[in-house]
Amino acid sequence: MAVNLNSLADTIIKLSILKKVLILICALIFISGVYYFPLYTPKQEEIGRLEINLDRLQKDLEKKQALASKLPAYKEEVARLDAEFVRVLVQLPSTKEIPSLLSDISRLGKETGLEFLLFRPKPEVSKNFYSEVPVDIEVLGSFHRVVTFFDRVSNLPRIVNLTNVNMAPSGDRTKGILLKTSCRATTFRFLGVRQESETKKGKKK
Repeated sequence: MAVNLNSLADTIIKLSILKKVLILICALIFISGVYYFPLYTPKQEEIGRLEINLDRLQKDLEKKQALASKLPAYKEEVARLDAEFVRVLVQLPSTKEIPSLLSDISRLGKETGLEFLLFRPKPEVSKNFYSEVPVDIEVLGSFHRVVTFFDRVSNLPRIVNLTNVNMAPSGDRTKGILLKTSCRATTFRFLGVRQESETKKGKKK
């Protein structure tokens, strides 16, 4: 059905102002609906998604900036722990150093004037990353010399624990009042990563 535009235009012109305004409003609503639903709505949804994504990225950036600001402190802490590890490692001798360490303990006793009655290394006891190296010791000497010996052992650069200390008067009084002192000297040997792994495998077996 063809529409006569001239006739339609004449009809609209003859209408009252109120009707013309209503027609204009209806036309604007129609045009707005045609634009809003297929064009504006998808764009708004996309803008909403982009705003959510932007907010997430901003929060992620803030977290990373906070971590980056703490990086120097983390580096200082790592350096401090590395230095502490090296210091502790020095106190845990390796396998090759154990004999010399035991010789140092024996030498300190003799220099102090003690007579060694027993110096018997015991089997090692493996722990997580180190092993205990115990030695049963029995010496003869005065109380002062025994205490001096213990003090000199405690000042060694390596860790040496003296436990199970037992003192008893010696029956021989020809050399004065002497004490027969027995104890267990325990030092520690660093196993290392490889040895620690092998120790754990042995325990599992």
